[in-house]
Amino acid sequence: MKNFIQSEDIYQLNFVSSPQMSPKGDKIIYVNKRADKKDQCYYSNLQQIHIPSKSDAAFTDKGKYQDMMPKINPNGRQLVFVRIKKGVPSLRSISMYGGESKELTTLPQGDINDIQFSPDGKQIAIIFAKLKTSIPIEKDKRKEPVCRDTERLFYRLDGHGFIDEEAAQIYLMRASGGTIKKITNSLNDISHFAWSPDGLEIAYTTVDHSNFEMHMEEEDIFLLRLEEKHVSKLAKPAGPVSFVKYEPQGGKIYFGGHFNPYYSWGADNTDIHSLDLESGEIKNLTASLDRTIDMLTLGDITPSFVPQSPIIKDNIMLFTVSSEGANPLYSLNLKNGELEVVLQGPECIVDYSPSADGKNIAIHLAQMDRPDEIWHLALQEEKQLTRVSFANDKYLEKLQFSLPEIMRVPVKGAEIMAWLQLPPDFDEKKTYPLILNIHGGPRTQYGYTWFHEMHTFAAKGYVVVYSNPRGSQGYGKAFADAITGKWGQPAQDDCMAVVDAVLEKGYVDPKRLYVTGGSYGGYMTNWIVSQTQRFRAAVAQRSISDLGTFFGTSDIGWDLVNEFKGTPWEKPELYAKWSPLTYLKNIETPLMLIHSENDLRCPMEQAERLFAPLKYMGKDVRLVRFPESSHGLSRGGRPDRRIKRLDLMVEWFGKYK
Repeated sequence: MKNFIQSEDIYQLNFVSSPQMSPKGDKIIYVNKRADKKDQCYYSNLQQIHIPSKSDAAFTDKGKYQDMMPKINPNGRQLVFVRIKKGVPSLRSISMYGGESKELTTLPQGDINDIQFSPDGKQIAIIFAKLKTSIPIEKDKRKEPVCRDTERLFYRLDGHGFIDEEAAQIYLMRASGGTIKKITNSLNDISHFAWSPDGLEIAYTTVDHSNFEMHMEEEDIFLLRLEEKHVSKLAKPAGPVSFVKYEPQGGKIYFGGHFNPYYSWGADNTDIHSLDLESGEIKNLTASLDRTIDMLTLGDITPSFVPQSPIIKDNIMLFTVSSEGANPLYSLNLKNGELEVVLQGPECIVDYSPSADGKNIAIHLAQMDRPDEIWHLALQEEKQLTRVSFANDKYLEKLQFSLPEIMRVPVKGAEIMAWLQLPPDFDEKKTYPLILNIHGGPRTQYGYTWFHEMHTFAAKGYVVVYSNPRGSQGYGKAFADAITGKWGQPAQDDCMAVVDAVLEKGYVDPKRLYVTGGSYGGYMTNWIVSQTQRFRAAVAQRSISDLGTFFGTSDIGWDLVNEFKGTPWEKPELYAKWSPLTYLKNIETPLMLIHSENDLRCPMEQAERLFAPLKYMGKDVRLVRFPESSHGLSRGGRPDRRIKRLDLMVEWFGKYK
């Protein structure tokens, strides 16, 4: 007899990521992460897939550390990677033929953000953020300073903590190891970089303003001539940059971005542009798609916001977009501008890496019917997609679960896409309680991923529905822009329309409806229960209750000025209008507030501002605080806390079942 999915299954899952294809196209190196029950943390090692023999074996030992960020030398003989042990990262090297890894260079304390080999494989460039002062490590944690003194608006970042590092710079070293040398002196963090095809130049991106916080989305592209140590800035309109890449001939640079930096986050598409290095001409190559190239599909097994770097070979560019719950692979003919779909199915391409000839591609693929795995795409006369990792097969063999069905719900002026998950032992003659789950962002999307949280709810006897209401990405710019300056609507109407569409099926009890969501989804949960008593119980996770105070307490709260076209003191009525706290007295729904104490994105005070007044008024409210945890608890938090979070929600809904 097979088992239903449980919250504790976190310990049985393997989380694959970062596939790297060898230059010859015969091997794939990837990261395999797992939760350790005894140590209550995550460890990872590198795996190697030999494609001809279909073997998948450990490439680095499974020790008490995290191996990540693998990069293969263009010569095909060396691999470098980052190992984090007791909180300290090191850059290591290992032969592609196996053996023990060795430390490549001695680094000061800090963070490695990116690694790239030079085209000839003789040098390695990294983006490294060095700590301003060395911080003692005590019990695997950085020792806290006596005080923190800042004059910066942007002095902390959720998931990272307080920014104690210098601006991230590019460092250069020989691939064989030795001394590492800083080669840039940027005022602010360098975000992305790329080697020129001849290896004589590096292009990189950074914000070129002393008042960084007021210009965070105005990234410029710089060229660094290595021998002359000469830096020049390319002319481009203001706007963010998501990647930078040279064309193989070196005459153009391609970059991802848009030129609308003072608009709402995610409401504009990130497009691919070309920049002619001789004429300075810039062209938008993907404007006709009306889709963003950012990887914005959410999941708790599948990573989100993975940086994209298109593949360019023989005047063809391959890239992915976020579209209708999927992340399909497109090809762009760089000569005539024609766009074609290479891979489009009910799946999400999370990350990818090509062989030297571009004919073999390693793909991290998310699907609804299984946790993420690594696949091999062969682009010969006929394309062939083959799964080559089987990290979660043994786990799946023991399980009974249902697959979500797709719904498309018409609303005035739009169509809302939703996923409906039934209990694994569903009986159409019975009636079931329903959980509405609302995603964060807001401009992200739910999609074709294996979602542990949804499966856990369904296994407990709930019908689960999750959707992409207006304000989500994946359906074009106008759809994403629909909630600008009015976060609660039309998203609430769309969510209610989805619930109504499920009720029409006849197997959901209209008196047993529940709602939850995290981040913006937590905001929407608070908003909905302040506007209607339709739901029997609610759980608001890492939520927002007061937009006015969020402006000042969030790590990036001041960005709301672009969302609402003004500050809370300039537009107090507008901020109050769209804050659930304003409608506090209307809340009658039993409400659980789940929040992380180290959440810098939606700070703890957002839950506290709602909890204390509701409790004072005698309402049915409960506050659950997770110590040491950040905003990303549900997808990367300590394993036992991820499990407890799911169990608490099931318990709360069950209390009112």
